[in-house]
Amino acid sequence: MRVLIIEQEKIISQSLSYFMERNQFEVLLAHSRQEGISLFRRAPSDIVLCGDRLPDGSGLELLKDLGKENPELISILMTGESDERLRQDAIEAGVKGYLVKPFDLKQLEEAMRISDFGSRIAE
Repeated sequence: MRVLIIEQEKIISQSLSYFMERNQFEVLLAHSRQEGISLFRRAPSDIVLCGDRLPDGSGLELLKDLGKENPELISILMTGESDERLRQDAIEAGVKGYLVKPFDLKQLEEAMRISDFGSRIAE
């Protein structure tokens, strides 16, 4: 499986990349919305982990766009704030997982395993 990590904070993206590679995922890294879109179109991913604030746009809007391109995509929004409105917007947008930073790797694993996406969001 291929994972695309779109996160402007390099320490977070590198830590996530290391974890994913140790678990046998192929990992692509992007640090902006535009870079993420470009990588996704060149090498479609099964899972996208995306920060909510990117230097060139909203992570939530990006996940909405990528979800339209691939309705089977497992999309997970990572945010620095526990914001109920953002959480609801993510659910309505079809985002599969919602993680509040700092999160532990067990929470990430749970978000990636969700099978009933519409009714469950990992937090």
